[in-house]
Amino acid sequence: MHEGTAAQDGQPSPPSPLPAPPRRDLRTGLVVLGAHDLRAAEPTQQVFGIEAVTRHADYHPVTHANDICLLRLNGSAVLGPAVGLLGLPRRGARPPAAGTRCRVAGWGFVSDFEELPPGLMEAEVRVLRLDVCNSSWRGLLSPAMFCTHSGDSHRRGFCSADSGGPLVCRNRAHGLVSFSGLWCGDPRTPDVYTQVSAFVAWIWDVIGRGGPQPGPLPGTARPWEGAP
Repeated sequence: MHEGTAAQDGQPSPPSPLPAPPRRDLRTGLVVLGAHDLRAAEPTQQVFGIEAVTRHADYHPVTHANDICLLRLNGSAVLGPAVGLLGLPRRGARPPAAGTRCRVAGWGFVSDFEELPPGLMEAEVRVLRLDVCNSSWRGLLSPAMFCTHSGDSHRRGFCSADSGGPLVCRNRAHGLVSFSGLWCGDPRTPDVYTQVSAFVAWIWDVIGRGGPQPGPLPGTARPWEGAP
């Protein structure tokens, strides 16, 4: 999560999304709930394995279109003061209007120099009109994406390792951190999110089929990949 205020000098370079990270078997990871500092064994933490993964069948690793996946945990979370539920927007709802104040959180780097955060970081950002954002990104964005910016001289926003985190507007998860430019918080390449409301029907369809289905074993073909 980036809260810096430094300015960039020189001429803008052509914007392009950061390259997608190499594929890895998500089932080898862990999901930690109720955490603030991932490096400490906090009593509020609940740790789960990942039983199954469903990536959107039309995800494209180059354009980041349909950048969403669901995880099925190997146990049930216990709700309480440190672990709660975050509501989804209505199916097909428009993203929040331009200028809406939202909050994004994560454990990603706090600068372009890969400084680790002291704990969970949060930043207030404002929704940016899609046509304005798409102009900055030279038409690369799809209708199921939307953007935020600081709305002032500060350069607040997400940074590397924040991917997948929620953008919360009026207590609902309207966005999922997708991609940004080469420099964290650079106003020339606004932060881009997956628009959750465009995928609510897909989410409930996956849940209705019994949850995410087990993904392929490492090294096998992945039919959801749109490019080699």
